[in-house]
Amino acid sequence: MERWDEQVREDHQALESQIGALEAALSLDVGPSDRWVTLRWIVRTVGPALELHLRREEEVLFPALQRLLGQEAGALTLLKEQHRELRASLRSLAGLLSDPDALNWERITLASQSFIDLLEDHEKKEDRLLIDVLEFSLKPQELKNLAQAFQKVAWKAYQEEM
Repeated sequence: MERWDEQVREDHQALESQIGALEAALSLDVGPSDRWVTLRWIVRTVGPALELHLRREEEVLFPALQRLLGQEAGALTLLKEQHRELRASLRSLAGLLSDPDALNWERITLASQSFIDLLEDHEKKEDRLLIDVLEFSLKPQELKNLAQAFQKVAWKAYQEEM
């Protein structure tokens, strides 16, 4: 039987794999041009995957947590702020990679590591603050409904892109 949070965990695993690719690309023993192409491709791949994941959480999981904890829940405020920071961090990294004639590898490396650290921290907090609270607070049918809503957001996003 599939766990109610299987899709969240699959999103996290996919993002972790992409982050692993980002880390590997930073240490590739290739010329700057090849490294730049690889990093840009990874960032362009991570961007949509991250955005869909964040959107699914914001539209499904955050409202469920808010109903349980109330409007002013500090944990929810922290997760929302991390979403804003993740988006800004990835945009910053993409900006540093936008001009192949003005690459600053030190800044690119720092921006990459900052993004990686933020994503890893966010996922840890999410597992503890979001998944655990929902799992321990909601009934099995409510959890199943969350899983279905999570999938519907993905389908809606897919349809919007067509």
